[in-house]
Amino acid sequence: MNIIYTLYWDRGGANMATHAVLEALGVPYKLIEIDLTKQMQKTPEYLAINPNGKVPTLKHNEQVIYESSAILMYILDQHPESGLAPSLNSPKRGYYYQYLIWMSNTLQEAVDRWAHPENYISGDADLKQIKDKGNQALARCWDILNTDLGQKGPWLLGDELSGADFHLFMITYWSHGYDSRAEDWPNLRSHIQAMLKLDAIQNMLAQEGLSFEC
Repeated sequence: MNIIYTLYWDRGGANMATHAVLEALGVPYKLIEIDLTKQMQKTPEYLAINPNGKVPTLKHNEQVIYESSAILMYILDQHPESGLAPSLNSPKRGYYYQYLIWMSNTLQEAVDRWAHPENYISGDADLKQIKDKGNQALARCWDILNTDLGQKGPWLLGDELSGADFHLFMITYWSHGYDSRAEDWPNLRSHIQAMLKLDAIQNMLAQEGLSFEC
C-alpha cells in the first residue's frame, strides 16, 4: 500500500478532525506522533517542518501544510468525490469556508483563552479574568452554533455532512472538560451524538486512545 498522506499528530490534539477525515476517505496514510508532553514539537527536526511547533502538520507529495482547517480544506479538495466539501459552484461552498475559518479564528480563540489564559498575560494575577472572558466568548459561540444547527441541521450545511462537522466535533470533544461544554446545548449535543455514530470518528478515537460519551 502506497502512503499518500503523512499526518504529524498528538493524542487529542488539533489533528483529530484531519485524522477522522482521512479515516472517512479510506485513503492510505501514516501517523507520526509528536508527543507534546515530551516537548517533541520543539525539536529542531520538527521545527524544520512546522516552525510554529504545533500539530497537526501534513505531508503530501512534496508539500508540507499546517493549520488544521487549511489541512482539511486541502485534503478534501484532493477528493471531491467524497462529498465532504461542497462543489466550487455550490451555494454552500461559502458557508463551508465560513464555518472552518470562524471555528479557527473565533471559536478556537475563545477555547484557547479559557484553556490557556497564561498565553495572554505575563504572570498569573489576572488569569481568572481572562479565563472568565474566554468562557463568556465560548458560550456565545455555542449559542450561535446551537441556533444554526436548529435552523439548518442536522449538519452545519444542512443535510450534507462536511469537513466542517469534523472540525466542530474536535472542538466539542475538547470542551467536555470545560466550564462551558458544547454538549449542554441541545442541538450541539445532537450533533455530537450523530458524529459519534460515524465509523471514521470511532476509528480515530480508538487509534488515539480516546473515549467520549455524550
